[in-house]
Amino acid sequence: MKGGRRPRNWRETALRPDPYDPLTLENLGRSIEMRMMEMEPAPLTDVPLMIGAGIYALYYVGSHELYKPIAEPYCEIPIYVGKATPEGGRKGTEPGAPDSEDALWDRLRDHRRSVEQAHDLDLADFRARYLVAVDFFVSLAEQVMLRQFKPVWNSVVDGFGNHAPGSGRGSQARPPWDDLHPGRSWSTPERMPKPSQYTALESRTRIWNHWKQLGRVPDAAPVPKA
Repeated sequence: MKGGRRPRNWRETALRPDPYDPLTLENLGRSIEMRMMEMEPAPLTDVPLMIGAGIYALYYVGSHELYKPIAEPYCEIPIYVGKATPEGGRKGTEPGAPDSEDALWDRLRDHRRSVEQAHDLDLADFRARYLVAVDFFVSLAEQVMLRQFKPVWNSVVDGFGNHAPGSGRGSQARPPWDDLHPGRSWSTPERMPKPSQYTALESRTRIWNHWKQLGRVPDAAPVPKA
């Protein structure tokens, strides 16, 4: 701009950037996510007992052919993200009750058990980042991470975060995750005889296509065999 003066029609040509508002729901959620990402990834086996709700991300660092496209030691792309909120938020009990104080730790323990029981996964190959956060913001941060990373066990293969179905619900179909990674005691064909929506081969193909869409594998790369 010559001489530092505004031209007469400056309003017509001036940029109109949206003002940054740190208090929008999106930015509040992202700030929590960024704080969690500052954490050094820890082995899923070494998560200490803690009090509080929060968010977390799980990462794969092993040699399973299906997940090699994201198996990085610095844990950039999570395989799964989630939240843990107090049970009182769902049951109407008082927040801070004994069954809700360790919501985040308890959720990560559930995931540890799922990985341990899967026949073709090794718990030593999983890392975790987590952050205890105010309950109100936990869901915001989870939604930000889901949109940003599109974790494969959230967006492609459903069921990793499922709990054992209640009594009388054995007629439900097995989760696709359990047909892909069998082993959880409550999801065996004997206990849940109805097969999942996708076969293991179909789930592997869907995961591989997901990597292709993200540019993590070449288009010509064949789907790994089981």
